[in-house]
Amino acid sequence: MIYNVYWKIINIIYIIIIHIYISYNNHLLLLLNNCKSANDQNQEYLDMCYKSRNLIYSKQRNINETDIVTIQDKLNYLMIHESPDYKSKIADKILLHNYSVKKLGIDICVPIIKIYNNSEEIKLEDLPDKFVLKCNHGSGMNILCNNKSNFDLEIAKKNLTQWQSINYGLKKNEFQYINIKRQIFSEIYLKDNLKDYKIYCFHGVPKFIRVQKKLNDIQGKVNNYYDLNWTLTDIETGMQGFFRRPDINFEKPKNFELMIKYSKKLSEDFAFARVDLYNINGNIYLGEMTFSPSNNMFKLKNFEQSKEMGKLIDLKKIKNYLFN
Repeated sequence: MIYNVYWKIINIIYIIIIHIYISYNNHLLLLLNNCKSANDQNQEYLDMCYKSRNLIYSKQRNINETDIVTIQDKLNYLMIHESPDYKSKIADKILLHNYSVKKLGIDICVPIIKIYNNSEEIKLEDLPDKFVLKCNHGSGMNILCNNKSNFDLEIAKKNLTQWQSINYGLKKNEFQYINIKRQIFSEIYLKDNLKDYKIYCFHGVPKFIRVQKKLNDIQGKVNNYYDLNWTLTDIETGMQGFFRRPDINFEKPKNFELMIKYSKKLSEDFAFARVDLYNINGNIYLGEMTFSPSNNMFKLKNFEQSKEMGKLIDLKKIKNYLFN
């Protein structure tokens, strides 16, 4: 009798687990369908959605992981197989401050002035002459003010309200952004036309640094990739408006070794993470951490480089599997 009761309990637990598993798969498919609907004019994006959809069923269909070879393939694989919940606390530009303290013992993020639940809470008189307004739940939702006297706050509020209404994770098919509590925040204005140091880390090991800086509206942005010895590599992306410029040699920043040290600690929990830093006269600031750069749609002009870069991610070392 006790034996039968025991097995009934085991069966009930097993059924519950199966239902949770199926529900989660269906949830991901719903997200991908929403993504497809929102981006039905972009065939390249649709192809990616279908690829991601196929990866959801990879275990059931016994897809050989050796067929997933390029950096783009593997980043899409990570999108589904590496838990987005932990990543959400880092992709959230406000909670990133807590993560910096947790991993480094200090907050190296760009200092926040104030956090707002909505744009109507923003008061110009509470802000310095120069500041930045941002949403915390996605990418590209930033407004720079370098002179408060001619800043149009009403237009800024309108843009911020519109951005805040968007679930960036659903729209862009980037799961780590889906459950972020959407807020607005102001932060200090560091400097005009900053150089971005985007450090690409694989299993907690920085491999190369992308230095990005805008020249002007006509010339676009310099997009040079350096190795850890600060030697310009031949990596070149096909992103519009971003150009490899071997004629422009950026100097190795002060405290470069400290930037690498920070990047190692911040990225150590993930198969891939891009750590975006600013360095102003040796003062290092963390801008954000990215797990799906350019929505995993970036192209390298040399396809062999996509495969070589893909080799830097070992799928057998992925932590936080969702479907184990």
